[in-house]
Amino acid sequence: MISAFGCTIIWAFALMIMIGSPSEATPIASDGTGAYHSISARAAAPWQARHRMTSSAFQDTFGKLVHDKYRLTYVSGYTSDDDPRFAAIWDQNGSSDWAARHGMTGAEYQGQFNSLVGKGFRLRLVNGYTVAGDARYAAIWDKSAGPAWVARHGLSSSEYQSAFDAFSSQRYRLKHVSGCSQGNQASYAALWEKSTTNITWVAHHGMTSSDYQGLSDKYVGQGFRLVHVNGYVVKNVDYYAAIWDKSPSGPWVTRHRMSSADYQNEFDNWVGKGYRLTMICMLLFGSKSSEALDRFEVRRALFWIGDLEAEIVGQI
Repeated sequence: MISAFGCTIIWAFALMIMIGSPSEATPIASDGTGAYHSISARAAAPWQARHRMTSSAFQDTFGKLVHDKYRLTYVSGYTSDDDPRFAAIWDQNGSSDWAARHGMTGAEYQGQFNSLVGKGFRLRLVNGYTVAGDARYAAIWDKSAGPAWVARHGLSSSEYQSAFDAFSSQRYRLKHVSGCSQGNQASYAALWEKSTTNITWVAHHGMTSSDYQGLSDKYVGQGFRLVHVNGYVVKNVDYYAAIWDKSPSGPWVTRHRMSSADYQNEFDNWVGKGYRLTMICMLLFGSKSSEALDRFEVRRALFWIGDLEAEIVGQI
């Protein structure tokens, strides 16, 4: 069961990257500039990323990339002067059926959710954002195999905490969380999956930028790595929700609170070193792009031997 929620989003970038062979950045014009807003990797699994897309540009890009056998793996919706914008990532991994929708009202999202889940799809991602005061959703489903899962949205901070505690006690692990503003209060959407390993993990929400940085430093120092981060704004203050775990990993890099220009520089720098973008989240303060969250992960680090044995920790 899921319930509708409304939210207001303000920009930020959140990215994740993997590596295998050299990647190539393709410059495309944007507002008269030659910024690298498109990235194509020459690797076993080609991928592409875009940001600053209007709804029509997103739909057009979506159609072209799907025609070229790409599948949407991550999407972040946000607004600029109440005009929807999108940042997204596609790759050519996977063979299962999949479906994606954006611009959905709460009722439309509920309808799509019920219809697709009824056809054997599972939710992989849901992102909420606000357009002219009304909630809109972007979501991805697929038919990949996996453990039992549950999803909720429209949760207040206390409702989210209660759901988190309840599902964690049943050995469900938080896989994705999206925060946004609704009526000047935080609202959350989240996805949990039944744990099939004993990998230690921790999660926090409602973090200020300094809280997030402090906790990230703490957990990384304890051998955790960042696996998910989402930024959102409530009363013009940026907050973060994140998940760390001790799963096997190679080198990775994370950034947040970057200007659009700084984000682009970091993006070009890390992709130039062979990193691949796997996650993006955008926030907008006022009418200027001023924040960015980044996560990059080296592709060659995907090859590991052995399993982690640890007590599961669900903390928020």
